[in-house]
Amino acid sequence: MASSSSDSNTTISKITINSPNVTDLVFETPIPTSVFKLVDGFTFGFGPGDPGDLPEVFNKVMCTSEGHFKSFVKMFDNLGTDGYEDLAMEIGNQVVEEGVIPNVLVMTGIIDEYAEAGKTAEAFYVYRMMAESEHCAPNAYTYTVIIKALAADSDHNFHGIAKDLVMEMMGKGMQPNASTYTAVFEAFVRQEKMEEAKQFLVEMKANGFVADKKAMRAIRRVPEAKGPVVKSIIDILFDNVEDYSDESEDDDDLKANINKFDWSQYPPESYIPIAKKQVIEDDPENPKDLEYYFNMMCKNGPYIHTLTKMLTMLKNDGFLSQILEIMIVIDDGKIPDVVTHTGVMGFYARADEVKEVLKVFMRMLSLGVAPNAYTYSVLIKALAKDPNFIGDVKKYTLEMMDKGMQPNVRTYAAVFQAFSRLKDFKVEKGREFLKEMKARRFVPNKKAVMEVLKGRKGPVVKMVINILFGK
Repeated sequence: MASSSSDSNTTISKITINSPNVTDLVFETPIPTSVFKLVDGFTFGFGPGDPGDLPEVFNKVMCTSEGHFKSFVKMFDNLGTDGYEDLAMEIGNQVVEEGVIPNVLVMTGIIDEYAEAGKTAEAFYVYRMMAESEHCAPNAYTYTVIIKALAADSDHNFHGIAKDLVMEMMGKGMQPNASTYTAVFEAFVRQEKMEEAKQFLVEMKANGFVADKKAMRAIRRVPEAKGPVVKSIIDILFDNVEDYSDESEDDDDLKANINKFDWSQYPPESYIPIAKKQVIEDDPENPKDLEYYFNMMCKNGPYIHTLTKMLTMLKNDGFLSQILEIMIVIDDGKIPDVVTHTGVMGFYARADEVKEVLKVFMRMLSLGVAPNAYTYSVLIKALAKDPNFIGDVKKYTLEMMDKGMQPNVRTYAAVFQAFSRLKDFKVEKGREFLKEMKARRFVPNKKAVMEVLKGRKGPVVKMVINILFGK
């Protein structure tokens, strides 16, 4: 049996806890480890079947300043940050005022040591010892440590246990924080179990779970190398824009990120400090003046104009995950390729260089840059100006929809204006294409269409209304 006493003379003279929600605690006096004791008569026994290094890890957490103060600081800070200030202060008082190391602090510290060493089985073994005890109930931070360890392990069986512990935690009235539940959903993504992930989200919501702006910030901090994983997590959590709470606060968060750089100190014609010059291939198929337009997109004025229009449209149309993809890149101090390419497409579109718009789009795809809903809108509206590109209008409208993006009213109004400019069978061809769109859950909004076409007169407007609404 391990006891609280130790021959170790390790001491520490000062520890400051920097928590955003809890006042700093400073230990001014050296504290000998022998003063600490476990509470409530709790004993920690070693026996057959225990991890071989369990006594060593226990001794590190319980009997060294490195161990118990690290465990204390992490638990205190996480509980305070996640809204458990009273519990954090209760633990702080036990350690500072009473000289007692709470059982939950010791056991969670051991679990954390194993988790950091990549020993998931051992971490879960100690968690089970803890959960089966009458004197050592896990708290919210304990669940965070064990769930993240289980979710990160390559053994898929551990992921199932992580899910069970999330539900167990919520059943006790504790909501998992953003880093905890994003770790669980990242495991779903790694296993390519998107439908199961969405079903699990439904189960969590039945227990009061809401993914909010904390998840946004946590996801943005994921390394860029995990970009595809991040996108999938976002798609799971925010399948509908209504799933995102604190929308007004998100507006402020979004604006803060857009204004991450002090653009006012740079004139519109000056170059963006973080911009990198595009390498333009020596290809006769390249659009004319391509290098010039990419160079323009390295300047503050065109870049901010394109970024603002893109984020505004994506937000208005509910493409929250696409906004997050852009913000991840910006948070990393880079200019998103989708912004620069779409901006160049916009230059050609405004000059009615339809063929060049399509070339830039194809170049974008060849470089592995994924178009978003705003990119498709720019492309489709440009193509719709020329009746010779009606086939491409249809192709990319359906491609957009097949990727789960419904065109907004300005985009699909442009599509059906393109049909009205055809020489023959305008209405028939338009209605035939409308059927294809409706097969992809498209529903035109008459009031919105009338608003877009307001002020315009002539047969084109009447024909668009006739195609869409049969009048």
